[in-house]
Amino acid sequence: HLACGIGAGAKGFNMANPRVGNLRGRFECAGGIDVDPGAITNFEHMTGVKGTVMDLFSRDQYRAFHGRDPGPEWREAVPDDIREVFGRLDVAFASFPCKGFSSLLSQSISLTDKYQALNALTLRGIWLLLEAYRDDPVAAIIFENVPRIATRGRWLLNQIEALLRSFGYSVNEDTHDCGVIGNLAQSRKRFLLIARYPE
Repeated sequence: HLACGIGAGAKGFNMANPRVGNLRGRFECAGGIDVDPGAITNFEHMTGVKGTVMDLFSRDQYRAFHGRDPGPEWREAVPDDIREVFGRLDVAFASFPCKGFSSLLSQSISLTDKYQALNALTLRGIWLLLEAYRDDPVAAIIFENVPRIATRGRWLLNQIEALLRSFGYSVNEDTHDCGVIGNLAQSRKRFLLIARYPE
């Protein structure tokens, strides 16, 4: 789980009971990465699996988002860092920050360097994942965000999809409603991109 947050998505995967015909499967969580130490603490409590505090920003993105250079203890994540955290993967789930794409943020503020850096984290995160598993591709990559990413973030989605296709993935965009899926008393629509490695 990239940008795993508190682990609600991971817990959902852990509770899943996938079936195809007579075959039954289960998910075994390989871990989560998030920049927020508090989120990682909650992730570990919710999943029973070790999480990793890691900033996935590039140095330029860090500067644009924070308005300053990182401290001496900070270093830019590389693909090997992702592979080291997770080991071998069959499925990767990414839920990168959605603030810059959200309709709750005005268009003018969404265009600032700060939020453009946050938005671009989606592309960098997928690139890190693909490079980490270049020689052993992840069978399915699931990427979710707010529905407005399909308009406000279309330029990034186009790059993400082109990158996924260049690595041999077939890509599908869709939306789903967490309220319907989870039988909740609310409607919470989300954008969903599913990339499948056909081989």
